[in-house]
Amino acid sequence: MFKFLIRISSFLGKEFVEILRQPRLILTLVFGPFLIMFLFGLAYPEQSRPLRTTFVVEGQNPLQEQINIFTDSPNPVIINSGVENNKDMALAKLKRNQTDLVVVIPPNPLETIQNNQQAEFLIYHNEVDPFQDAYVQSVARIYVDEINRRVLKMVTEQGQVEAGSAQPSLESALAKTKAIREAVPPSDTTTATQLADLEQDLTTVNENLTTFRSLGSGVLVSPFTVRTSGLSEVTFTPTGFFAPAVIILLLQHLSVTFASLSIVRERHSGIMELFRVAPLTALETLLGKFLSYLVFEIILAAIITGLAVWVLKIPMLGQWQDYAVAIVILIFTSLALGFLISLISQTDTQAVQYSMLVLLASIFFSGFFLDLRLMWKPMTVVAWSIPATYGIRMLQDIMLRGELSPAIIFLGISAIGIGFFLIDWLLLRRHMER
Repeated sequence: MFKFLIRISSFLGKEFVEILRQPRLILTLVFGPFLIMFLFGLAYPEQSRPLRTTFVVEGQNPLQEQINIFTDSPNPVIINSGVENNKDMALAKLKRNQTDLVVVIPPNPLETIQNNQQAEFLIYHNEVDPFQDAYVQSVARIYVDEINRRVLKMVTEQGQVEAGSAQPSLESALAKTKAIREAVPPSDTTTATQLADLEQDLTTVNENLTTFRSLGSGVLVSPFTVRTSGLSEVTFTPTGFFAPAVIILLLQHLSVTFASLSIVRERHSGIMELFRVAPLTALETLLGKFLSYLVFEIILAAIITGLAVWVLKIPMLGQWQDYAVAIVILIFTSLALGFLISLISQTDTQAVQYSMLVLLASIFFSGFFLDLRLMWKPMTVVAWSIPATYGIRMLQDIMLRGELSPAIIFLGISAIGIGFFLIDWLLLRRHMER
């Protein structure tokens, strides 16, 4: 039994020494996850996302001179980005991401309320995230509640002012009534004039009271209501919204993992020695590896996409050729990142650990977990250095909005991929020349 314990305990010393011989692995395992969590907490402060809001006032709105009632919101979330007279121009700004909300102020709101109907605000947004959609609806309800409070306050103050002038009118009516009793015979024209004035005064008061009594209590308490509408006619479930991001994360992680284990294993197995004596250049070796893994990853992407679209019924509103270009660019950039990890790693364990850290960073900083618009601005540099950030944006625009992302998105991820590729080539050439 003693020898048995000795033999087992010898592995303890061996493995402990092996771990201590890899200080970078220890630092990565211990401090890597904590660093990512620290940066994540720093990137997302606890505050609501401000919404740039464009207001639309079409036609001759009777409240044009009092438009500040609708545009000056005490809610810090709503930021006034200006007033437009054309709804189509405002919606074009929304589509170009120059504004977050378009608030169409109802025309002739006073006339609508007097007809015992609520005047409706129409608020447009361009969100496909169901959580951001719910956030916009919540902000819209708070906004309309504040408008109702302001209007009721204004009407109350106006009613108090008008109430001050009502007493002289009543006194005038009483005086005219008394004058009738004391009037001269009906043939007198003065009496006829007094009767006409009295009838007109009483008619006006009666019409105002009739209008007031005909209004429903719901209209009096909440004269304005709101309806939100997205530019897309499709309403997405959480599964439908997260599907493009999941596809991107899967493809990036598979590409980074396969590539990160490629060269480091060849160095340990001795295959790299064969490459050195063979008539191969570093560029040819790297291109051959890129092409091999690119074809394999494209096949995987086709399978994953088919399952998502035809089995899970994930919507595909864009063009398939745009989708294919986005996927190929993402795979290329992810492979370049994976080969970089493989070239700087000393062991398979290090390569796997670095790949997992890339996955963790992608989950927290790519916009998969939380919207990038909630991120602290200086930390967006970290987000836009990750290929998945670009991939998620491209696939959400293509699949969920049916449109291409801005050219800067394609240029950004392409530049990152080309930069990684050049670094891979230089490092591999140095390895092969040793």
